[in-house]
Amino acid sequence: MSDLKEFADQLQEEVVSDMAEAYFGERKDLEELIEAYGRMAEDVRALGPRLFEAAARLHRLLLDRETAEAFYVALGVDPAAMPFPDDPPRPFFDRLPFAFTALGRYERCVFRAYDLFRQEADVYLNGRYFIDPEQGKRKRLTPHYVRVKALADHLNAEIDKINRRSVCGALQYVKNMDPEHARQERLMGDTDCQGETLNHDLEFVPIDFEGIGLPVVPELPPLYKVKEKIKAFCGRVWAARREEAVRAMESLLER
Repeated sequence: MSDLKEFADQLQEEVVSDMAEAYFGERKDLEELIEAYGRMAEDVRALGPRLFEAAARLHRLLLDRETAEAFYVALGVDPAAMPFPDDPPRPFFDRLPFAFTALGRYERCVFRAYDLFRQEADVYLNGRYFIDPEQGKRKRLTPHYVRVKALADHLNAEIDKINRRSVCGALQYVKNMDPEHARQERLMGDTDCQGETLNHDLEFVPIDFEGIGLPVVPELPPLYKVKEKIKAFCGRVWAARREEAVRAMESLLER
C-alpha cells in the first residue's frame, strides 16, 4: 500500500510540474513576444519622419491640400487615407530636372517626388530586404506596418486563449488528484480558491493596435502605371496655376 501511495504522490508531483511548466512557459513566451511587438512598433514609428517628409515634398509641388486630394483621386487612391504633414518640406533638388519646356520640368519634378514617396510608403508598409552578416548573409525583412498589424492580431488571439484558461480550474484539478484532501475541502466548503480574483490578476491586457498611433498610408501604384495620369494632371495644374507651380519647384531647390 505504501508503494502505491508513493507512486501516486510521485505521479501527482510530475503532473503538477508539467502543468506549471506548460502554463508559465506559455505566459513567458507571450510576455517576450509582447516585448518584441513593442520594439517592432517603435522601429516602424521611426520610419514616420521620412514618410512625412516625402509626402510634404509631393504636396508642395501640388500646391495645396485640395489639389493634392484631387491628384490622389485621379490616381485611384483614397485621399482620406493619406498623411498630410503640417511642416513644410526641406529643400530637395540640387537642380531642377532637365526638360525642353517649363511644363516638362514641372512634370518631372512631380514624377520624382511621387516615385520617392511611393518608395517610402512601400518600405513603411511592406519593409525592404537587406543582407544580415550576423545571419550568414541571409536576407531579412525590415520591420514594417503590415507585420506589426499581423503580430498584434496574433498576440490578441494568444492572449484570449491564455486568458480563457482558469487558474482556479487548474488548481482544483490538482486538488482532485488527492481524493481525501478534496473530500475534506468539500466538507469544509472551501472550494472557490478565490479563483475569480486570481484569474483577473493574471489576465493579459489585449493589444490596442490602433492606440499606438502608427501613421496610416495606403499602397501607391508604381510610377510607370500612373505616369500618364500624373502627366495629364500636371498639365491641368500648369494651365491654371503656372506661377505657383514655378514657385513650388524653386522652393525645393537647395540654396
